Amino acid sequence: MNYFFANLIAHASVCIVLIVLMVIFTNRNFKRKTKHVLAYFFPVVLLLFIGFDVSRYLAPRMFDIYNVLNSVTYTHTGKVQEVSGFHNYFVVDGEKYFINPTRGDLEVGQTVRVKYTPSSHYAISVSRNDEDPE
Repeated sequence: MNYFFANLIAHASVCIVLIVLMVIFTNRNFKRKTKHVLAYFFPVVLLLFIGFDVSRYLAPRMFDIYNVLNSVTYTHTGKVQEVSGFHNYFVVDGEKYFINPTRGDLEVGQTVRVKYTPSSHYAISVSRNDEDPE
């Protein structure tokens, strides 16, 4: 659970920094202090990065704060299809679940039971399932 909140704070911090940079570059554009033509597009590029980060990571995690604090989870059992190189997410039956990378290693083909939050698909717990669901 600490990883969930640390990740939430990290993405919120990134968004705040990007918003501050966007405001700075926008003010420079309004004051006509921008020296290079491509610098006029920095606010638009930053806005795209902010939109991606908020829609993909920050908003779903903010929706799940209540669920994490009150242990509201969904459960899914299936076979691991993919594990990321940094071990921060894995795929079970086509669904991507985010996990603390310091936890135990998962292997492709392993049958697992995942308890996860509904919006961000953060895996609260992952346990081996000895029974084959098929």
